[in-house]
Amino acid sequence: MYSGEWSLILFSILTQCAVGIWVVAVGLRTFLTGKTEPEIVAKLTRRPLLVVGPLMCVALVISIFHLGSPTQAYASVANLLTSWLSREIVFSGLFLFFWVISVVFYRREAPGMALGWFTSALGLIAVFSMSSIYYTTPIPAWASANTYISFFATMLILGAVVCALFMKTVRDFPNYQEVRGLLWKLSLLTLGILLVQLAFFLFNAESYSLLPLLYCTLLFLGGINFVVYSFQNFKNPGKSLRSVFYLSFILLFSAQIIGRYLFYAGAIPIMG
Repeated sequence: MYSGEWSLILFSILTQCAVGIWVVAVGLRTFLTGKTEPEIVAKLTRRPLLVVGPLMCVALVISIFHLGSPTQAYASVANLLTSWLSREIVFSGLFLFFWVISVVFYRREAPGMALGWFTSALGLIAVFSMSSIYYTTPIPAWASANTYISFFATMLILGAVVCALFMKTVRDFPNYQEVRGLLWKLSLLTLGILLVQLAFFLFNAESYSLLPLLYCTLLFLGGINFVVYSFQNFKNPGKSLRSVFYLSFILLFSAQIIGRYLFYAGAIPIMG
């Protein structure tokens, strides 16, 4: 694969990860409102929300390496009504813009739940547009529901595991049983999404060579480890299995990178 394809791999994964973090964090704020003190909710979700902007900035910079130059990126936006690529760029930019506004509201502790979900909607449209770029190509490997399943599953899986990573860095996190219980449910949801992603991949796979099997193994083990950690953390926070969580984090990210490599490697040349 040439460097332009690697820039696509990094851009797509980082963008989906950023949107996923935001959606999961806003979802956690929504579910915890009224069940946990507002300052606790803010403290637990502040770090995940703040990391979204830098991730999006890195992703957008990387995308320029694929487009060739900022001038070409500008030209790509001109076809908003007819091009999914234009919509992807526009809605990714809008997501980043409203991330700034939302974070300002959250830092001022102003009511911003509706704004948070509006920003989430912009991110989801960006991911949908990104998926549609490939779905509307004449390449059979891309023109299937698996493209949407894969991209949105990556978004939610990485969003969940990164949110958990930052939440567990809060010093008194083990004291919040309601939050730990919600994290346990989130891990089960993540495993369910992961299994759907895995099933669609296996159904659409043209071969089961070493790399696809490695992808499936890492994805499955990462999901299981995340559930094991979350269950133990919920039942017995004094014996938190940190090593299990970090292993899950590494496995899930590695699996998504391999999966995206297989996605692009399955169709050559890459189409804009």
